[in-house]
Amino acid sequence: MAAPFVDGVLATPAPVVLGEDVGASFPGDADPSGRHGLVVSATDGPGGHVETLWVTTLDGSAPPRALTAAQMVRNPEWSRDGTSITFESDAISFRDLFRVPVAGGQGVRVTDAPNGTFEPAISFDGQRLAMGTSRDGNAEIWVAAADGSDQTRFTDHPNDDVHPAWLPDGRLSWISYRSGRPRVWIRDTDGTEHPLRPADGDATDLDIAWSPGGIAAVVVQTGPKDIQLELRTAHGGLIALLDGPGPDEHPSWSPDGERLVFSSSRSGNPQLWMATAGGTDPVQLTSCAKACWLPRWIPAPG
Repeated sequence: MAAPFVDGVLATPAPVVLGEDVGASFPGDADPSGRHGLVVSATDGPGGHVETLWVTTLDGSAPPRALTAAQMVRNPEWSRDGTSITFESDAISFRDLFRVPVAGGQGVRVTDAPNGTFEPAISFDGQRLAMGTSRDGNAEIWVAAADGSDQTRFTDHPNDDVHPAWLPDGRLSWISYRSGRPRVWIRDTDGTEHPLRPADGDATDLDIAWSPGGIAAVVVQTGPKDIQLELRTAHGGLIALLDGPGPDEHPSWSPDGERLVFSSSRSGNPQLWMATAGGTDPVQLTSCAKACWLPRWIPAPG
């Protein structure tokens, strides 16, 4: 599990120990209260590849609990009240969304669509759920109420639209292949859809993370081994460019939106770095013997 941050301070708690037979483990986000974290473990055995979603107390006051086991558990998303988690899984279909209560108990199937539904994203106000789905053929973005009801189509294009990401103001962005290569698109309040950033040669957009203040950290690949971070306003204006000698990726915003942590290879092996929301004063936070990546922020417990 990557080193967590508590209210902006690098913490060094004991590693999350799930057991000797859970294989590799990857961190999910902390809950809004800053008391619980998520871990996805993956293992291969006689029964095949199994991934399990765990919840753990971040202060170590209780052992981790397995919330579910399936052939695949991806993209877990906390509800804004911290009581449930929505994730994608192929447990009983090609790929669908499920919701499980953190306290334990029966999970709920949120989608039941042919060809798969994936990448759940819950809005900043907690009222809406966005998702990618191939129920009509190619991948499109659909939106629904937070509980999965009232599902409606959001995008409509012959090329794939995937990876929805909400803005704090309620607008929605996504990665679209409609221009031939993946780029972040956004829909304005008047319904106009357009790329977030200008076309830039053969550059492709790999990921995006929106801060609570409405700043986009866009992961842009400009060459085979050149991956950079562009910080942009909600209207696409360039704020700063983070481009070290190696890949700069995996952006994660602090809960107050004032700082950005990311993984960078500018000093050798991937390490965690932190910069201001304006992209200034980048400093190295970790010195791992091999690699540190996938940073996650933990809100100060309230």
